[in-house]
Amino acid sequence: MKSPPAKILIVGQGLAGTVLGWSLSRAGLDWRMIDAGHATAASRVAAGIINPVTGQRWVKTWLIDELWPMAWETYRAIENDLGVPLWRELTIRRYWRTEKEHRTLLSKIERGVLAPWVQSVDANSCVLAPAGRVNVPLMLTTARARWLAEGRLIEGRFDWANRAEHDGWVIDCTGAAAREGPFASSGFAISKGEVLRARIEGLADGEIPHRGHWVLPEESGEAWIGATHEPGVDDVTATPAAREALLRSARNLGYEKINVTAHLVGLRLAARNMRPLIGVHPTDPRLGILGALGSKGVLYAPWLAQQWVEHITKRYAFSSKVSAVFKR
Repeated sequence: MKSPPAKILIVGQGLAGTVLGWSLSRAGLDWRMIDAGHATAASRVAAGIINPVTGQRWVKTWLIDELWPMAWETYRAIENDLGVPLWRELTIRRYWRTEKEHRTLLSKIERGVLAPWVQSVDANSCVLAPAGRVNVPLMLTTARARWLAEGRLIEGRFDWANRAEHDGWVIDCTGAAAREGPFASSGFAISKGEVLRARIEGLADGEIPHRGHWVLPEESGEAWIGATHEPGVDDVTATPAAREALLRSARNLGYEKINVTAHLVGLRLAARNMRPLIGVHPTDPRLGILGALGSKGVLYAPWLAQQWVEHITKRYAFSSKVSAVFKR
């Protein structure tokens, strides 16, 4: 049976909303978007790194083996469509800070649990590859300009109180602002993240050095230093303490000549179980959400957006692996 045409309104043009809008277009679905801007959004300051192994315990990123091919294909397709370079493959040179970290790494390599992402190990670091980087700010600004010109995107705030006036799907992709919308009772964790943009002398292109914090080289000649993580902190004020912590990490990597050009702040949203949130509101069958992507959103966004495409067009259920407010 052929599905009826979908009327879809996306609320929010951060990472989630942008990838969802592009995925809906690719599937031939008509949609519109409303967004008030990215002043406090995590997407505005997202470095867009896909890191395959994270944390002091060297944990393979959740679903990295399954989702890497989809992320690669999606962002390459988006960059071809938008006509701007968005995707880069890089390596991460990760330095351990304690001997315990070193022993944990060697143990996991011996057991094969980090394959195929650990490429080599030397006296004080290891190389993780491939790693990916999506230029999220460029993707957002380029897509926004196109959709504004097409009349597909309206700049403004959505009035959730008048949700009933919209015939069809309304999907909340507002990021941190979802705490104040119809899914506020879902239970969210918030964290503040700060990053620096800087010009750094001696930074090698194509490799992300990482010791506590990472330094991401850009083809423009600038770099990102990031990111701090303050769970439960709900403000967007840039702090001297975070700036100094990030600069200290960069200096510990051997970089002394650092000229900071910007200090940026964003709020990350996560579900309580630290899984992305996708689903339908329990009392409104045409109200949905795609959000709480956390710090690894560039990996998860294409997968989640495709789930929405399949839910709308084929009535497929959402994956049981993610947080779902209501599965149908």
